[in-house]
Amino acid sequence: MHAAAPLADASGTRDDNFLALRHLAAVLVIYGHSYALAFNPRGDADVIARTMPGFHAGNLAVHLFFAISGYLVTLSLLRHPGVLRYTRHRVLRVYPAYFVCLLLCVFALGPAFTSLPLGTYLGAAGTWDYLGQNLLPITFAWSLPGVFEHNPIPHTVNGTLWSLGLEVRWYFYLGVLAALGVVRRRWAFTLLAGAVLALGAWEWWSGKPDPLGYRALSQIFLLAALAAHWREAIACSHRAMAVLVLLAVLLHGTRGFGPAVMLAALHFCLWFAYRLPPLRWPRTADWSYGLFLYGFPVQQMLMAWIPTLSPPVLFVAATVVTLPLAMLSWRWVERPALRLKRNGNPARAPEPAV
Repeated sequence: MHAAAPLADASGTRDDNFLALRHLAAVLVIYGHSYALAFNPRGDADVIARTMPGFHAGNLAVHLFFAISGYLVTLSLLRHPGVLRYTRHRVLRVYPAYFVCLLLCVFALGPAFTSLPLGTYLGAAGTWDYLGQNLLPITFAWSLPGVFEHNPIPHTVNGTLWSLGLEVRWYFYLGVLAALGVVRRRWAFTLLAGAVLALGAWEWWSGKPDPLGYRALSQIFLLAALAAHWREAIACSHRAMAVLVLLAVLLHGTRGFGPAVMLAALHFCLWFAYRLPPLRWPRTADWSYGLFLYGFPVQQMLMAWIPTLSPPVLFVAATVVTLPLAMLSWRWVERPALRLKRNGNPARAPEPAV
């Protein structure tokens, strides 16, 4: 894709770097969490937070995930507007691997790491509350009885799921808009999304807090969806990438930082996917969702075993341990689900789960 070419010229092909980008974001989640979950008495920060205090590698990672999903899922809806197809594809991409991870956390991780006798753990209301509340990836319970009681971040089994819940909500909202015929009507979608973005901009400018980042992630999802709609009018470049990153750094600490970092993250995703040379990545191997799902539990297990692990050591160890789990999830859970989705057609590069 040459410098002036619009996104539409590249988005019609499979020759992009989105798959590699999803893996980068998933590893970035593990990296960012390492500084929160490890033994860190000096309060060391990850490299992103050292540059922009208060904004961590994990924040950047979920910005990337929401930008990728907002763009690609909307693009898929524009090409195949059937709502039943959309719903089926989203459920098959997100839920099977999530459900297996949930079962493993309750019935493998929990019994192995609880301080309670096995019978007490299995009979505790909290065990079944965790399973019941987490059956749908929307709202979550975080703790299992007696598990990870003495970790630096105690009691939390899988803290990454909060962003998955928000993303699933946006898949639902997008499906409703598709059912109402809004998604396929460019100007109707643009006006509606623009109104939501304007409200978010006003909240930012007025200083309304966004402690969980829901507003920022919702905004970037909508911006990415708009980019899919207007892809023939949008181009990304190396120069724009450098300017947006510099702008985000310069605006850090001001009310303009949130919008600036959103635009930089979205442009980075499109620039990485379409402007960089195609990376040699196996097109039918997507371990990113497994890395996302299992990274946090693995980090908590490692800290329960070796409480003195430093953040860099935890990052390396957790990545090494989580990758085989992600590969198994892809081989035995996610890829079979994708085959159901495609009704036996040859597999293409997988759609994003997160």
